[in-house]
Amino acid sequence: MDKLRLNSILFIVGISTSKVVTFMLFPFLYALFTETSGYIEFLSAILLAAVPSFFFMRPGVKTDFDFPTRDYFLITCIIWLVDCTFAAMPFYFMLECSYTDAFFETMSGLTTFGGTVLNNLESLPPAILLWRSMLQWIGGVGFVVVAVALLPKLNVGGMKLFQSEASEKNKDTPKATTIAKNIIGVYLILTLLCCLCFHLCGMSLFDAVCHAFTTTATGGFSTSDSSMSRFSPSAQWVCVLFMLAGSFPFMLFVKSVKRRSISTLLGNQQVRGYLRFIGIMSLILTAALLVGSSFSLEEAVRHAVFNVVSIITTSGFSLGNWASWGSFACLVILLILPIGGCTGSTSGGIKFFRLQIIEILFRKQCQELLHPNAVIAQTYQGHRIDDALIRSVVAFLLSYIMLLMVSSMVLAAENVDVVVAITSSMSAISNVGPSFGDAAVSSGCYGQLPDVSKWMLSFDMLCGRVEILTVMVLIVPMFWRDSAR
Repeated sequence: MDKLRLNSILFIVGISTSKVVTFMLFPFLYALFTETSGYIEFLSAILLAAVPSFFFMRPGVKTDFDFPTRDYFLITCIIWLVDCTFAAMPFYFMLECSYTDAFFETMSGLTTFGGTVLNNLESLPPAILLWRSMLQWIGGVGFVVVAVALLPKLNVGGMKLFQSEASEKNKDTPKATTIAKNIIGVYLILTLLCCLCFHLCGMSLFDAVCHAFTTTATGGFSTSDSSMSRFSPSAQWVCVLFMLAGSFPFMLFVKSVKRRSISTLLGNQQVRGYLRFIGIMSLILTAALLVGSSFSLEEAVRHAVFNVVSIITTSGFSLGNWASWGSFACLVILLILPIGGCTGSTSGGIKFFRLQIIEILFRKQCQELLHPNAVIAQTYQGHRIDDALIRSVVAFLLSYIMLLMVSSMVLAAENVDVVVAITSSMSAISNVGPSFGDAAVSSGCYGQLPDVSKWMLSFDMLCGRVEILTVMVLIVPMFWRDSAR
């Protein structure tokens, strides 16, 4: 890699790190003006991150940014790793935890995984609780912009299908900068509305702000160990509404506003199928809770809808204790654990459109068995399903399975329970949060796991957040041979 390209990459990394520094100012100022603990530690973290950020940016001001495609894979991964490295400093300084725990917590925040190594959250300094929530909010909107603007160009995991929606040069979305501004604008509006609704439902202003950040980002961090169980049923329904909003394609929000028509959003094939699936799974889980527990009808509906939406949107907020609901209810939750929300949203997971593509291919295969000479067209949301899209979807699913196997074996080698190893790996790759097999892990707390397992799960989170193949391609020797040219 020549010096010019290296300086350009460092310049972009420096800009990204400078944004982390900027966001650190908010918890620093909050701690300073409320006279609570943390402002000294945040100031130290700000200075520690600002110095390398300055040196990264200095040589790259006049460099060329016309990168080959392979460099974008490297840039994406470097930005996530460097940002996590510096954003972890407040946890390391304030909580006196190991750097492994600090990095895990930060990666969980930025990837909106939502699992944590912390407990007794109510006793933590408000500044660090605010920083945890802000990390998820930053990671949520950051990934939406990357997913719409960059991943379609890389043709990662079938994202090419939606490139026309992301780069369409019409009156709705004239260019990439406008796309980013529109998405961030929608994100800000949703966050403000969510905060207002939470506050009206009885949350304190601080809790409302923190939960608005993590709900809109479909992240799942809370200010309490009991998560949303601590708050009123009305607040829980508000959470359901905004978790759903965060899991919809943000470009469709933009187009709906531009065209002043909700049908742009609700008429989308992915959104319609996604809502239908959520409705079916909620009904199944409601029936299971009515039969196998002492819930009233209202409680069963609320717990079922909340948990189905929380898991499928990869938010990971908890309401109730899954382990006490019986095997069938737990199986329902396990089945939806890896699915995820819509593409171009803040949600992680496999993404619902990939399941729809598989369904279309399955129907075509059945039709061809019955009518071998028939010519069957395959389309999805007005796009022809070509071989390149099919290969990318299959490649993504295979990489998901391979990463799940490797991660589960690493955790099992550390004497982690098999159920915990498999479901924790699945949860991390899908950026969900809670898992199965252990009471603490089931509630999303991973503090008791060995350090090697935490680093493995941190890698899983990163892979899941940037569509797996973006990271996996860096392991291929050919990538580094080509990059060296």
